[in-house]
Amino acid sequence: MDVYEKSSKVFSGFVKKHKYFFEALEPKLRVARIKVPVEAYASFVIMMGVMSAVVAFLFLNLIGIIALGFSFLGLLLNLIVSVFIGSFVSGFVYLYPNFKINETKDKISNSLAFVAIYMSTLAKSGFTPQRIFEMLAKFKDYSAVSAEAEKIDHEVNKLGTNLSTVLERAIKRSPSPEWTEFLAGIRNSVVVGGDLSKYLEKKAHGFVQEYRRKLQSFSKTLTLLMNMYITLIIVGTVFFIVVSSLMGAVGGISTTAIKIVHYLVIFLGLPALTAMLIIIIRSSSPWAE
Repeated sequence: MDVYEKSSKVFSGFVKKHKYFFEALEPKLRVARIKVPVEAYASFVIMMGVMSAVVAFLFLNLIGIIALGFSFLGLLLNLIVSVFIGSFVSGFVYLYPNFKINETKDKISNSLAFVAIYMSTLAKSGFTPQRIFEMLAKFKDYSAVSAEAEKIDHEVNKLGTNLSTVLERAIKRSPSPEWTEFLAGIRNSVVVGGDLSKYLEKKAHGFVQEYRRKLQSFSKTLTLLMNMYITLIIVGTVFFIVVSSLMGAVGGISTTAIKIVHYLVIFLGLPALTAMLIIIIRSSSPWAE
């Protein structure tokens, strides 16, 4: 029994009574390819929030009793903080499909220039649309697009569904507007009988131009972030340490307290800010994988 089944056993009754809260989850789970019934996932959201709140409440009370002793005010504050933590965790799990969709969307958008060139080359070589998607499914350098192509290839070559119908389904579940437009053009060429190779060549040229623009924008953003990192974080940390040390030398502030603050800034604050910068750079990078 997995965690979703356990969650459903406990919270399925509540979810069914308040189903309208979780109706928006169903299409997002499908697009994000999270193969879990909406009721089971909604139960999992609630369970994660409750468990997080309980664990946080016990932990905060333990720390509070050890450090400050027992008090009803502390108990009340711990309860409020625990409820906040549980709500935050539930909100994060509820929005996780959105994060997954956006991640897939970015991967597809960043790889479309290279995918379109690859498909255009195959079309010019005389491959049929079905064969193009079959080969694209094996092109694992761009996993997000490859997964979409693999689904199309499976429905066409394994289940025997008509390509135009399969492309229509792929358009409905597409996480990327650009991929949706791209597939719609391919479907139109297949249904109407247009020149697919010319369409793919034109789209490849447009995607390459867009990718070049993204690279230029990312270069400017990267320069700005590095200047901010050097000026605010590196120089700012050194300046803070020097000024706080002088304040300690003049008097009025405990030397031990200053040392503790210095250790926190150097061993916690600086790495945390550096990690945040890396995350920001990775999230704004136009490179596909």
